[in-house]
Amino acid sequence: MKSKDEIKKIAEEYISNNNIEYSSLTEDIEEIKLIEKKEIRHGKKEGEILDVYIYNYAQLWGIEERGFGLYIDAASGEPLYIITPHGYLDI
Repeated sequence: MKSKDEIKKIAEEYISNNNIEYSSLTEDIEEIKLIEKKEIRHGKKEGEILDVYIYNYAQLWGIEERGFGLYIDAASGEPLYIITPHGYLDI
């Protein structure tokens, strides 16, 4: 299983490499959440049961900041999908 430090690095590289705009990123690694045995409901691993980390970041939408959650496979470090205020983004 990847460490929270590794997940933070993976998430920030993914955000940077894919030119995702953001207004804030998770600074404290203790805010990165681990969920064990989660059924994956979206994307390429839909239906599988995996341990996942959720890395949060925010974007400005007009005058308000909205949160997004980047789901990352805890074992492989593979980004799975992004939860948005209106659904999810397959990656």
